Amino acid sequence: MAGTLSLADNAWARYATGSAMYFAQGIPQGVLGIAMPAWLASQGVGAGEIASYLAVITLPWAFKLITGPFMDRFKFPPMGHRRPWVIGAQLGLVLSFLALLLVDDPAEQIGLLTVIGMLINSFAATQDVAVDGMSIDLTPVRQQGRLNGFMSFGKAMGWASTAAVSGVLLVTAGLAMTALVASAVSTVALLLMISVVERRGERVLPWTRGHTVSVPRADRSFRSVLKEVNEALWNRASIIVMAIMFFDGLIYGYGHALMPIAAVNLFGYTTQDWSQLVAMMGLVGAVIALAIGPLIDRLGAKRMLGLGVTLLGVHALLIVETQQLWENSLYARVILSVWVMMVPVVMVASIALAMAICKSVNSATQFAIYMSVANLGISAGSLLYGLVAEQSGYVNSFAILIALVAAMLAVLYFHRHQHDHEPGLENEGRRFTLGLGGAEGGTFWPGAMRCPKCRADMDQVTHAGVVIDRCTICGGIWFDAGEIEGFTDPDIAAKIDTGEIAVGRKWNRVDDYPCPRCSGVMMKVVDDSQPHIWYEICRECSGSFLDAGELRDLSQITLSDYLKQFLMPERK
Repeated sequence: MAGTLSLADNAWARYATGSAMYFAQGIPQGVLGIAMPAWLASQGVGAGEIASYLAVITLPWAFKLITGPFMDRFKFPPMGHRRPWVIGAQLGLVLSFLALLLVDDPAEQIGLLTVIGMLINSFAATQDVAVDGMSIDLTPVRQQGRLNGFMSFGKAMGWASTAAVSGVLLVTAGLAMTALVASAVSTVALLLMISVVERRGERVLPWTRGHTVSVPRADRSFRSVLKEVNEALWNRASIIVMAIMFFDGLIYGYGHALMPIAAVNLFGYTTQDWSQLVAMMGLVGAVIALAIGPLIDRLGAKRMLGLGVTLLGVHALLIVETQQLWENSLYARVILSVWVMMVPVVMVASIALAMAICKSVNSATQFAIYMSVANLGISAGSLLYGLVAEQSGYVNSFAILIALVAAMLAVLYFHRHQHDHEPGLENEGRRFTLGLGGAEGGTFWPGAMRCPKCRADMDQVTHAGVVIDRCTICGGIWFDAGEIEGFTDPDIAAKIDTGEIAVGRKWNRVDDYPCPRCSGVMMKVVDDSQPHIWYEICRECSGSFLDAGELRDLSQITLSDYLKQFLMPERK
């Protein structure tokens, strides 16, 4: 449809859409995960029962990896790779909120409330998998930190504002009105997703005009999808990331169960007091998360995540060491506010860390697994607090939180890059880390990357101990500084540069893009001896990108090359 915004072409459309969809994901958390536990605590429901309720309703987030293979296997390309799944899941979220109308008294019908909560979170988790997969497909690596900042901002806005509103509505108007409002707001997010397309020319809805625009991908069986994901998961970097995500979830789930109960029973808060505090400080945290997105792109997700988790540990230690101030209302407000504010900050860094190592071809499944591990940690953390709450007091509860933070920092320490490749010419396993490149270059990616032109995955190929990156779709090749000199032999160039010349000529027209290695400025240059060959070199890290066929052309000079220098216009 003419005039419809394309997410692939418009970064701000991606930021706005990602924020809106994550806002919708935050609605169940605000209603069921923040306002409801505080309300149940005020009604005299035990801490163990509340913790069990939280653990069960969050289980769909732990098992959302089940939907990933379906998304990677079944698609409707005329509407985009992921967008049909986003729309379907969001519609399910709208309708499932209406099922809460069946619950008259949440305190007495906590079993039914738990089942419906699982249903709501099932649709929210499915929508999350689809949105994350779409974001990985369409967003350049250099913008992923910023996108995560916007999405975390949207989610924090969602659960913060929803917690404030539902905290009031549950007490004054009942669950039925709360459910209707939640469903109506979710409908707005659904309409927004219907108003955009992944790529220009695609269908807005199944019955509207449009066609498949994205690069065709061969139909794959579940077996092939799972095989590819299995190969991507079981390497050192991926295993460390899964451990990090689990401990991150464990800390969040434990604190998520501890804080509202402590607010009501220890610090004397009411349901409305807690909901309003969460709303106000959640918005502050959302703004901070939005601001640190560019910092993640520049300094790295590992550093920002380590800083955020360390602050959580210091926060818990401070609570343990200041028991004499627990009855001070101002102190209680500050302590609770800091916790709420830090949640979205830590979340944006952990999501960026996991997103960075996902391959686009199976992004929905791979990223869903990482997030499922985190959500399994959330469920386990809630259950852990339920066990601790029945056996010990609040001092020991906060001391256990400190121990969980220390364990996560220990695991985070092992997240680093590995150099272990075999000599010869072969495809390498993907290796990733986040470090710091030049002052101007920003984030440096030592492992395999995304193609800066067509956005497909790039395979790492090794020859004589040198690792280069070659695009799996357009055949373009990335050389780090000094690497290209080792590939001037025509036979070697032919082995490395296997792409189609016609495809290379097409993508040669794309010459305005940031460095895929360090996000620096790419300069437009020509070869001195063969000025018809146009390629780009990074001003900061001196890496270079050649389109398919250009390396073979560079490796030898023919009579036609001599004639081309008189026919080619000067590059501008």
